Formats: sequence, C-alpha cells, structure tokens
Amino acid sequence: MAKYRALYALVWIGSAVFALSYESKLTFVLFAGATVLPVLTLVLMVLSGALLKLEVAPDAGYVGKLQDFGIKVKVVNRFAIPVSPMMIIGTFHDRSGSVIEGRRLVMSIAPLRKCEYVFDGCIRCRGEYILGIEHAEIFDLLRIFRFRLRKTPMCRVVVMPRRIMLDEAAALCTDDYDSSITKISFMESGSFASVRQYKDGDLMKHVHWKLSAKHDELMVRQSEQNLGSSAVIITDLHSVSEIEEEDLRAADAAVETALALTRKIIADGRTAVNIYRTGDARPDVMSAAKPDDYEHLLAAYSVIPVTEAGAGAEALAQNAGEYLTGSEPVFVITTELDGDNLASIQRTVGKACGEIRVYLTGSRPDASLLARAEASKNTSVWRIDPEDISLSLRESMQPSF
Repeated sequence: MAKYRALYALVWIGSAVFALSYESKLTFVLFAGATVLPVLTLVLMVLSGALLKLEVAPDAGYVGKLQDFGIKVKVVNRFAIPVSPMMIIGTFHDRSGSVIEGRRLVMSIAPLRKCEYVFDGCIRCRGEYILGIEHAEIFDLLRIFRFRLRKTPMCRVVVMPRRIMLDEAAALCTDDYDSSITKISFMESGSFASVRQYKDGDLMKHVHWKLSAKHDELMVRQSEQNLGSSAVIITDLHSVSEIEEEDLRAADAAVETALALTRKIIADGRTAVNIYRTGDARPDVMSAAKPDDYEHLLAAYSVIPVTEAGAGAEALAQNAGEYLTGSEPVFVITTELDGDNLASIQRTVGKACGEIRVYLTGSRPDASLLARAEASKNTSVWRIDPEDISLSLRESMQPSF
C-alpha cells in the first residue's frame, strides 16, 4: 500500500508542476483530476464497505475428531461498483487437522454479486473452537486508502472425542463388585430383582427366556445389586507438558478412556458416576445409567479444558465418597500421577471401594507410583496408549492381583 501512495504522490506532484509551468486548461484538468480522484475513490470505498455483508457458516456445529467439514465464507456486495481487492484474515482449519491463525483470503466481488469460499479440512483434537473472520478490510480503487469492516463473524464448532466400544465379552466390573457378601453371580443363582426390555448392548446371557417367550419380546434380568451399585470414574486433565499439542493429546486420551469405560458399564446394566472438572476448574458429577446419559456425558467431555498443573485426581477423589458403599471399582484416569497423590486417593476412597485402577495417558508411571500400587492389595496402574485405547483397556481388564 505504501508503494501505491508513493506513486500517487509522484503523480500529484507532477501534475502540480505541469499546472504551474504550463498554464493551460489541459494541465489544470490534469491537476484537478489528480486532486479530486482520491477523494472520490475514498467516498466510494466507504459506501461500498457500509453495504458489504460477511457471513461465516460451518457445515455442522458438532463434528468428530478428524472428520472432514467445511466453513463457508460468503461476501455479499450490495453496491453498484465492484469491490476489488478485499482481504480477509481469520482462524480456520486445514486438511492436516491443524487450526491456523492468520489465514489470508484475497478476493474481488462484482457489483450486486456475492462471492463464496469454503475452508475444508478437519481438526485432530477434541474441544470447542471459535473459527471465522477476525479482520476484514477493503481498499479504494487507487489502493491508497483502506477501510476496515467492524462486523467480522465467527462461528463455534465443537469437536467431539472418538466413540470407543470395548469388547462385550470382556470383564470390566466383575461380580466381585456386586456384593461384599456373595461372590456368586445372580445370573448363576437364578435370583433377580426386576426385569426390563432388552436394549442394544445388553449381554445375551442376561436374557430371561421364559418371560421373553411370554411377552413375545426380549426381557433382561437385573439384580438388586446392579440396580443400586455404581462404578466411579475420576477424570483429571491437568497439564503435563509445555507443548500444547502434547497436553491436548493426553487430555483426549483421558476423555476417550473415561467414555469407553462409561459405555461398557452402561452396557453391563450398571451406573457410572463420572467426576471431572468443568470450564471454571470446579468439580462436577454426572451419573450415566442409560445411552442418553452417555450422549450427555459425551457432549460435556467434548469441551472440558486442560487445567493448569496443580490439584489433580487426588482433589477430585474427595467427591467420590458419597457414591461408594464398599464394593464398587474406582477408575482414576489422569494425565500424570505420583506415589504421594496415589496415597492420598487411597486414604480417601481405598476403604470404601472394591478396587482402584489408575490409567495414565500423558506420562509413564514412575517408581514411587508403582511401589505404592504394589504395596496395596486393591490398586493397579496401567498406561494408556493414545493410539490404541481399546487395546490398552482390554489388557487392563485382567488384573494381576
């Protein structure tokens, strides 16, 4: 832009010299034109900018990780002269899964026309993203003035974590957790408290065949313990690295692990009590006993942020006591944990639960953590591979103690 201003200054000075040196109508018209033309283009630019309309519209407000989607940028020129050029600067995604600030788009719009451009790509980490136009400006026809548009639209896109389904036949919450009195499954003993209609994900061995034949639809047996018992899932997403991408990757693995466990527990006919931190870093509790609860939890976990290093899973464990009766498993999913913090968790819930399983998603267990777990009869530590969460969980379903 400075180049065009310098060229115009030379033209104006040249016309002024000619007008003073050659006192004629031609040199006067040249000088007058060089003086008036910038004012005219400035007025037209302001009117054009006032009549421009910008719109930003995503394909969907909720998308999955690495799922392709587009954001359409539309510029409507409602003035009788063309807009050329126009520059837009914003934050948009690309095909590699990155969110890039400062992406530039230069376009021209014919009179009374619209121009559209679509940013295609995906995002590789779950979370809430504000995408769209941060800065937009147009120039006059001489490129010596600029007009910045005040209204620059943005849009909100929520990227949801992956839905991971665990093997239906694998044991997650075994019958050991159903009661501290008996170790015999109610399915094996034939005793049950109620029946309900079959749902997707229910095990076929829980079907009550006689009642199913009578009602002409599948009916599933539920034990009294199943109706009241819970598994508690503590999910902690605190920062473990100075590299933001590593923090996001570890947090995504923790969220997807918690959701996979919740989905499996619901399929087994139990209730999963999830404890996590919200956007304001305060603890929150959400119980999930049916598929609709899982969907609500999925939406909540899509946007919970990575918190600063500080109070971790041991602080969240203080909210678990009222949901434990002595036999439930407690799953502690965290990006990082040491032996002292595990000791704090054991003091808080160790005597009120059946087992404590620790899943690390951002670091490997250190010696103090392993020693503390080995010294306990009901604690195990597992490392989650973010690239294969399902396999990591399947391996943990066969405790070594």
